[in-house]
Amino acid sequence: SSSTSAVVEGLSNGTSTVFRVSAINVAGTGSTSEVETATPRTTPGQPGSLSATEGTAQVDLSWSDPSSDGGSAVTGYKVEQSTDSGLTWATVAADTGSTSTSHTVTSLVNGTSYSFRVAAVNAAGTGATSSTVTATPRSTSDAPTGLSGTPGDQQVALAWSAPSDSGGSAVTGYRVEQSADGGSDWSTVVADTGSTSTNYTVTGLANGSMYAFRVAAVNVAGTGGTSSTASETPRTTPGRPIGVVSEDGDAQSALTWTAPTSAGGAAVTGYLVEQSSDGGTTWSTVVADTGSTSTAYTVTSLANGTGYLFRVSAVNAAGTGSASSAVSANPVAPTTSTTTTAPATTTTPATTTVPATTTVPATTTVPATTSVPSVGTTTTAVPPTTSTTVPPTTVPTITMPSTTPPPSDEPPPLPPMTIIDGRLYQDGGIPLPPYYLG
Repeated sequence: SSSTSAVVEGLSNGTSTVFRVSAINVAGTGSTSEVETATPRTTPGQPGSLSATEGTAQVDLSWSDPSSDGGSAVTGYKVEQSTDSGLTWATVAADTGSTSTSHTVTSLVNGTSYSFRVAAVNAAGTGATSSTVTATPRSTSDAPTGLSGTPGDQQVALAWSAPSDSGGSAVTGYRVEQSADGGSDWSTVVADTGSTSTNYTVTGLANGSMYAFRVAAVNVAGTGGTSSTASETPRTTPGRPIGVVSEDGDAQSALTWTAPTSAGGAAVTGYLVEQSSDGGTTWSTVVADTGSTSTAYTVTSLANGTGYLFRVSAVNAAGTGSASSAVSANPVAPTTSTTTTAPATTTTPATTTVPATTTVPATTTVPATTSVPSVGTTTTAVPPTTSTTVPPTTVPTITMPSTTPPPSDEPPPLPPMTIIDGRLYQDGGIPLPPYYLG
């Protein structure tokens, strides 16, 4: 043929071959052309072992070189993706331009499932595509919200809301942390609850000590952001008040007691006071909460002569604690005071110095509690407010002192007398003349 082209077959791809041509006519074969070297080749074979690693809005692909490069070195790879399970494909990279067997596909939507495939590229073109791999890009979860705590006895019950964005992968559990120094240092309570429950109770705490808590969601991508903190102080109800004492009064009982030895981790804010009138079979509330730390309370409107039992319980933020031992009481009415009247007879000693042969009038009144003057006369003390009328009594004859005036100057008979503050007075409070006193 006079054609100036020809295809040489049966060669070995990748093997370099030198070619030359000579023209032929009727005279024979002419001189040969210059030589040309060429290597037969084809597109590469199929890459193998394609795998995918999900990330945040991305997937990291990796694979192995094709078993055959088709007689020409691979210079890059074509990467494709599909969001409809392989019905249609979109080119991610027509030629990576690199012999690297890995590529990161970015700008994906977390939580969306993607299919991927790759093909090797060489001088002959793009080879066969690999098998497909499916992956769903994802990230760690957003932080949970609304963390709160409810304190209990050596524990705090936590509750929160699931994160609004799980990062494209379902939350499988939560990490719970606590701090005993206000958030400077954190320790792990549980690395992964292994549950989608948004509640967790932290136990083994010290009543009365404040703790801070925080939580983070866990998914296949890892542990997400931590929530805001919540601080609580575990506590329980107070212990029993002790030493309850009752002091009975008129239709009332005054109670006193000693505060409980343990407040339960929260300050006592008041006391519950109860009473029973049937020996403790039933109890009624006198006051549910005194609202005061005072350890005294007076129960009023009781029935005098009725037996009662009383008991008290301390109250704090955790509630009402155990009741004290019962104390008995029996309110009573006050006793009525009485007035005592002195006997009607008062003895006047016979040594009283008065004028001779003088008779004491029957109307002489002796005040109560009054003493006879120092001249030797005494009188029996009489209770307050009581007066005694001395019955007619004849006073013995007494010799007057030597200073007594002559008979012509003798005083008249004694008038009615009253003893006031130890002195003799005439009725009406008039002092006796001195001559009556010698």
